Amino acid sequence: MKKLSLEEIAKEEETRVQRIEQESQPKERFVKLTFLIATEGTQTEPNYFKALKTELEKSNRFNIDISIEGKGKSTTALVGKVHRQIEFNHQEYDRVWVVFDRDEFPDFDEAIQQAAEHKINCAWSNESFELWLLLHFKEVSKHTSRKDLCDMLETAIRNELHKTDPNALYDYSKGDEKIYEHITKLGNEADAFTRAETLRNNFKDSTNTPRSQNPCTHVDELVFELRNPELTAEKVREEEKNGSSGH
Repeated sequence: MKKLSLEEIAKEEETRVQRIEQESQPKERFVKLTFLIATEGTQTEPNYFKALKTELEKSNRFNIDISIEGKGKSTTALVGKVHRQIEFNHQEYDRVWVVFDRDEFPDFDEAIQQAAEHKINCAWSNESFELWLLLHFKEVSKHTSRKDLCDMLETAIRNELHKTDPNALYDYSKGDEKIYEHITKLGNEADAFTRAETLRNNFKDSTNTPRSQNPCTHVDELVFELRNPELTAEKVREEEKNGSSGH
């Protein structure tokens, strides 16, 4: 048997310790999920989620297939179209989400009810998607119209830009292709999550229907699922175990 030198013994011991450390570390699971995200809007919402998708795809740990479709349909029409797309085309998704606003649509509550019946997740906002974006910058505590939300969002982004460039110009528009970049770099997503949950808790014990819950948004719940695929995969497995479709 070959006698090892002190240097060789030390090197073998180092290798053994490294192997033990690696084996003791929790194994990262490679998560594979498929999402269908159908939005009422054809500009701001798809721009936002497509940019988020691009960011998520930079991670090699997750295999998340995200289909984003701006339908240009209002509330119940959007839910119905997504339901037919899944049922008649036999398309399989782990998570199906519709994204729409309160606006002035009279069938807002009905659409949310239909989504629940079809086991489709609903990232609704009252009054508009801009509420979720604005929460990255400030709290919103009182009933606010779409126009006011857009105006406040424009002001918030412009104020942040002025901190580094006093002459910066910014006009918010529905077609802003850099809206995701603006809110994630200039705003705070963690704050937005907290503020969105606070708004929902304000109506937790309320008998008000969703159309009367202003301000309120569920967009953060969809963003959370996208950003935390391990937890989402566990949710999918639990739903399958309980006999739910996972939509």
